[in-house]
Amino acid sequence: MRKRNRVSKKPVLFIACEGTSTEFNYFTSWGETEEALDKFERVEVYPDENENNPQTNPYQLFQIAKNALDSGSADYAWAVFDKDNHPRLPDTFTDAAAAGVNIAFSSRSFEEWVLMHFEKNNTPFNATECKNATGRPINCGSHTVPNCTPIDCLTGHIRRRNHISGYSKKSDFDLFTAIHQNTEVALTNSAWLRFQVGASINVAQPPLHNLNPYTNVDQLIYLFLPSTLNIEWGNANTNIQLNNWTINTRLDNGDIVVNVSHTQPNPQILNALFLDSLVTTDDSLNETPGTVINNQYLTNNNGSNNQILRANDVIEYRIQNNNQQYFLFKNDNTRIFITLY
Repeated sequence: MRKRNRVSKKPVLFIACEGTSTEFNYFTSWGETEEALDKFERVEVYPDENENNPQTNPYQLFQIAKNALDSGSADYAWAVFDKDNHPRLPDTFTDAAAAGVNIAFSSRSFEEWVLMHFEKNNTPFNATECKNATGRPINCGSHTVPNCTPIDCLTGHIRRRNHISGYSKKSDFDLFTAIHQNTEVALTNSAWLRFQVGASINVAQPPLHNLNPYTNVDQLIYLFLPSTLNIEWGNANTNIQLNNWTINTRLDNGDIVVNVSHTQPNPQILNALFLDSLVTTDDSLNETPGTVINNQYLTNNNGSNNQILRANDVIEYRIQNNNQQYFLFKNDNTRIFITLY
């Protein structure tokens, strides 16, 4: 965190947006929530309505965010932009990282983050909005224009699936109210999407500007929330590691079998609270506590028992299967999702 030129009880968050209506209004609304006001002195979103000639090129947005840090007017700075065939995208990512400016990037566009509030979808959309010959949106996906032309677009898909039937990028559309209630689903689905495109947190990051689809807007949204979750996705029969935990889950004779180990310095207590960490869930995050049938140690070289699990020992739980699509291990700020079906 940069030192500021004046004393303040709370930090200032600065967000430079490519979108002058949708993104600006959305993040402005986040900045007015009780959660944001508890954490920040204020949230400044660029460009505001007084900006006559707003800069929307990603590299320019990075420079504006960097200036907010360098001047001491902000403690945290983010640039929010889309793929959209912008020039200098690789330079933007490289220079922003060196300058301490964070990037919330979406591909094809910010609507990828909107879509994550409603469904898991890894379709590589190549258009945000279908437009007519004069460049005006045709409102595809609506009752009057049900189909996209010439290719499916993100906003058309959102309207066609009736996620937000009246979705619009106009300045008077209240996106925040339309999607805010599904924020937890969006946080989970965004992590799922990064897993699908090979950009999850446990792998070397590919060149993000080449990915489609992709979004990490969730990482910016966490700044407004009381706590950050570390979310990782994986497939059955694979070791998934996160926050010193390793989870391997599989289906066996109709049951769910979960192997659990950790590398934390302190033993982990295997009490009822820990068993609450073993749940199944679905796309709407309807969680069902796991009913343990039995457990056994697969590896016990460090003195673990039924009360404590020591580092590097492996305990296996057999859990009743209730046919939900995902197994979820949840412990403190750790969420490991395993696709079962």
